[in-house]
Amino acid sequence: MRIVGDLVNYDILQVEKTPDLSEPKTFNGRFAIPVPGGASVHVGPSSYILPQDGGDLASLAAQAMLAQFPMYSHIVYNFLLESADVLDLDLTATGPTGEITRAQTGRGVGPDPVGQAPNMTQVLPQNFQTAPVRPGCLVTANVDITPYSALGADEFLVWWYIWEFDTTDDIASDYGATLGENEPALKRITEIDQEPSGWEVYISHDNGANWVGPIGRLEPIDMITFNTDVRLCFLNRTNNRRYLAAYAFMF
Repeated sequence: MRIVGDLVNYDILQVEKTPDLSEPKTFNGRFAIPVPGGASVHVGPSSYILPQDGGDLASLAAQAMLAQFPMYSHIVYNFLLESADVLDLDLTATGPTGEITRAQTGRGVGPDPVGQAPNMTQVLPQNFQTAPVRPGCLVTANVDITPYSALGADEFLVWWYIWEFDTTDDIASDYGATLGENEPALKRITEIDQEPSGWEVYISHDNGANWVGPIGRLEPIDMITFNTDVRLCFLNRTNNRRYLAAYAFMF
């Protein structure tokens, strides 16, 4: 299930069944909030996307996912919907083996205008033209979980949601092979496998000093020791852009 919103004013347009894998759907002027599998979220006349205040749909989806895993008490999540969410990314950080950040997202702070387009945070394709090659890399900002648990945690469960997008060409032609064609540019969203080959996710609970991974989606990770400073790292070793729509970790 996914909740579809309007890019202009963040109104809820519809709720739809998650399409089959590799099935593109035209998505001009729209964005989607992925609802984790098995999570129950009611969408009614009083539902809303913004503000993100705990009663919004993204927050309700995250809390509904947490309810499916009673062994965990807390969830930290980010659906990357607005400029404030960009502050939860660290665009100066490096990955587990020194990978530099290679990603595209909105601007969370000024002095230039700030803004964020939902669903458009990209972990770039791997650059095969360098030696060594450079994968796409995106690291989250440190999350101090002391307010939730004074000792921190030693076990985590990580979730993420990725999509692919493509855009067709805008054609208005009166000559050549495209004579008479008049087609708008279409942005299309495609559901993909959430653990594709070449997509790697890592977790650290000591502020990036040590990393564990690649980890599985919604698979428990035993960190052995308790600690408090959590980061996630997303690496893309493929030729394709991966659009990170949301991520979360439970503990």
